[in-house]
Amino acid sequence: MHLYSVLRLGLHVALITGMGFLLSQCGNSSAEKSRMDEAPVEEEIRYEAIRVAASRPASELNLPGELESYYETDLYPRVSSYVKALHVDIGDQVRKGQVLAELEAPELTANLTEAYSKVKAAEAVYGASKGIFLRVLRTSRTLGAISPVDLETARTKAISDSLGVVAANAHYSSVQQLVSYLKITAPFTGVITDRRLSPGAFVGPGGQNGVPMLKIKQLDRLRLRIAVPEAYLGDIRRGNPVQFSVRSFPNQTFTGRINRIANSVRPETRSELVEIDFQNKGGKLKPGMFASVRLPVSSSREGSLYVPKSAVISTLDQTFVQKVVAGKAVRVSVQKGDDSAGQMQIFGDLKAGDVILKTASEDLADRAPVKTQLVSR
Repeated sequence: MHLYSVLRLGLHVALITGMGFLLSQCGNSSAEKSRMDEAPVEEEIRYEAIRVAASRPASELNLPGELESYYETDLYPRVSSYVKALHVDIGDQVRKGQVLAELEAPELTANLTEAYSKVKAAEAVYGASKGIFLRVLRTSRTLGAISPVDLETARTKAISDSLGVVAANAHYSSVQQLVSYLKITAPFTGVITDRRLSPGAFVGPGGQNGVPMLKIKQLDRLRLRIAVPEAYLGDIRRGNPVQFSVRSFPNQTFTGRINRIANSVRPETRSELVEIDFQNKGGKLKPGMFASVRLPVSSSREGSLYVPKSAVISTLDQTFVQKVVAGKAVRVSVQKGDDSAGQMQIFGDLKAGDVILKTASEDLADRAPVKTQLVSR
């Protein structure tokens, strides 16, 4: 029992000593933390600033565009008929005037034969009446042999029958034209890009008239359409060379020329449609490809100032930039101009070389002191 009491007393003393040590350490940490909190911490905030530029920094625009065929069309049948034969398929190169498909319509062939027979009949009737008129005319030269009424009747009959021949020929020509529609020919040189029907299909009114038989596109000449922002329309000139690239050939640059300008600004996009012609020798590029166009533009505009969009703030009261004057951020009212390529054209009490905050802040009061560092645009 005596040994047990001694051990218990030693354990009790050790616990008290350990707790004292921990309390002393906590006290030291608290004191140290208190001294750190009391020490002044000086934080310095520096705002990025830039110089106002008197010209647009970009000398060219990168605009998206899409290549299109110079000519492309869907070929439909013009008369009710059946597809007799198709001489081409997808991917075939064709020449202008080449027969692409043949149709058959037996009733049209019968109508053509009938019209031809009517022409021959009209010609025979006219030949007879003409012969009668000529004989009457010769006989009338003998005084009293033919009355004037008979002569005039023969003349009228000959003229009437001649007009019958003209009418029969006109009808025959119209039927002949309809028969010619049974052969589908290529309207221009190009390539067949789609085929929808097969031999035996009924086409024309009452059939599959809503489906084109073939689609043909021109490949040796393409047009590239781009929408040019209104701010750069002064740089667009017909005939100017333009370079572009496509994803299929990332390491190559192609050159075309501006050939058509819409001369009308679209109000919804504030842009104008411009078409670039490209001579696609060898058919390397295909219609439907997306292109990235590099459009040269003037690098300066006299009397215009340009700043990043982030430097301009618009509130209910004013639109302003924050100009740095003697270490203070001074609000300068401006008016917005052209907005493109991440730059904003502004008009106001500023000049080229003035220093403004690159990213304006509405939290900064007017003439609030700021520390800045100049950065590139």
